Amino acid sequence: MDNLLLEIGGKEYFIDVDALSTSVCVDRSSETEASSDKDEETGVDDKEYGLKIDVAKYEVYRDLITTVLSTNDVIDDKMGMMGLNSLPIPFKLSFNTLLVNRIIKEL
Repeated sequence: MDNLLLEIGGKEYFIDVDALSTSVCVDRSSETEASSDKDEETGVDDKEYGLKIDVAKYEVYRDLITTVLSTNDVIDDKMGMMGLNSLPIPFKLSFNTLLVNRIIKEL
């Protein structure tokens, strides 16, 4: 199995989908206790919807992941992290942001 994994800078990484899901979900406990089950503006019962996500976070993470997955530059794994210095700034920024927010994890 080890020979099937792709390396980036001499290390293997993966996208943690569970961490991504947890990150974009709106925490139900952060809602005020005084609010009822019905949304006052729309009159819609909250129990009808099982999942609420933070759309802004979702869109940013989606764009960051797209940038990482669509970069076509060749990475010299023999140079390790030094080989990553030649990559474009959008890739570096996206990869670092996803790594810091624990969406991309080292295997």
